[in-house]
Amino acid sequence: MKKETTKAMGVAGKEAKCIGIHELIDWQVIQYRKEVDAYRHDLSKAQGRCVSWQEAEKEFSQRNFGDLADQWRVEYCGLHCSERKNCLLAAQFLNQKKTAPLYRFG
Repeated sequence: MKKETTKAMGVAGKEAKCIGIHELIDWQVIQYRKEVDAYRHDLSKAQGRCVSWQEAEKEFSQRNFGDLADQWRVEYCGLHCSERKNCLLAAQFLNQKKTAPLYRFG
């Protein structure tokens, strides 16, 4: 077996875990809240009343947003993460996903 002598920057340990995972989660929470708030605003307009945050979030959460989570991950890894230039995990993730290309990656 060949010993690995190089270390991937932006990736911690042999398991290739994202070292910016906490920042990613925080960023995704902000994006989620923005989406729910926009959905609440649109829902309030459509129903002609002020829809509560809880009501809008419940309805928003019932919809399938797996693609939205992938889109957010691609956006974060490709545009916002401070380790994106050196992160092999981000490069692999971005290459695997069938999403719109990010031209500012790296």
